[in-house]
Amino acid sequence: MTRGGYAALLALLAALTMTAQVAAGAPKRATRAAAPREAITKPQLLDDSTVLTPAKDLALRPDGEHKAEALAHFVEGVNFEENGEMESALDAYREVLNVDPGQVELAIRVAALLSHDDDYPGAIDVLKDAVKAKPNAPAPYLELAFIYAKYLKKLPQAVEYADKGISLDPKSIDGYQRLFEIEIAVADEKKALEAL
Repeated sequence: MTRGGYAALLALLAALTMTAQVAAGAPKRATRAAAPREAITKPQLLDDSTVLTPAKDLALRPDGEHKAEALAHFVEGVNFEENGEMESALDAYREVLNVDPGQVELAIRVAALLSHDDDYPGAIDVLKDAVKAKPNAPAPYLELAFIYAKYLKKLPQAVEYADKGISLDPKSIDGYQRLFEIEIAVADEKKALEAL
């Protein structure tokens, strides 16, 4: 067979296949030009502002709801603090710490604000809660050492907390600096120099 013969045979087979499909009721391949204009519809846009329940994939889990609530309280506290409303800021910050007492930096900030208002027991409670939540964080121990040394004049407890902070992060200078300050307050220059 020649090339032309093969082409004619293939054309005949294609025609027979199409005829068999039409006879069997198989749908014809529609071309774009053959589709009526009414059959092409635009997708309907959904106005989600009228839907009161969030989509299931966007709904927060309970732990996410707590974190979102804590973040809202934190932002509220920052706003209060910037406006000079320290009492309201402390209340908002405490709400954050109720949800997540392991926010060490915030716990230290709250303790400093409470110490400024002479509420040392409140400051100590906040820091001890932070220690319970994150026992390997040295910063709450060092802040406890500062409060015990400067405000309460209980130097043995201050040294104990400073030593604990140093043991958790021996490469940080903060713990040694705190211990130096305590030893200078006791007027023990030898121990102060040893701390350095």
